[in-house]
Amino acid sequence: MLALLDVDAGMPLMAVDLDVVQGRIEALPWVRRATVTRVLPGDINIEIEERVPFALWQHDGKLRLIDREGVVITRHGLTAFADLLMIVGQGGPGHIDALQRALNLAPDLATRIKSVVRVGERRWDLLFDNGIRVKLPDDSDPTYMSNTAWERFARLETKHRLLAREVSVIDMRIPDRLIMRVTPAGRRMMDGKEWAT
Repeated sequence: MLALLDVDAGMPLMAVDLDVVQGRIEALPWVRRATVTRVLPGDINIEIEERVPFALWQHDGKLRLIDREGVVITRHGLTAFADLLMIVGQGGPGHIDALQRALNLAPDLATRIKSVVRVGERRWDLLFDNGIRVKLPDDSDPTYMSNTAWERFARLETKHRLLAREVSVIDMRIPDRLIMRVTPAGRRMMDGKEWAT
């Protein structure tokens, strides 16, 4: 650590620029915030707040570990974080906090989401653990935003168990409609060629 801080043992305490030391520490990818203080007669105290891994971000074919603020922590050793939420697409990390606030409105249901895809840098698709994709609206219309659509979906899921049905896509982008794409097995059931199990 002393080499990184460019502070030599025996260096006069008052010769150490604490702001420079703090800047060097906060430049480390895992460090969110650092506090550097002098402790007379001859010590420097360093307190570090680490970044908390929140999700994996996939963009341009590369994975990165990010915190809740969307700051990239590392691109290495990501297998240890394979269970985290996957965010896909350009601009995703910059909007994840707003999405997370919406998902917190139905947290039990949100635990089933395995990845979120930022579409056109304006809206989200949610991919659930069973492969079903839920399309949320963009937030350009203040009367029907993504958090409203998510709450509506949560109510419908509670009442109708949509995620247990033979569908591949549930489109929540239109306020007064629910559009579902049926899976091939669901289509065969609708046509009477296959029985539901």
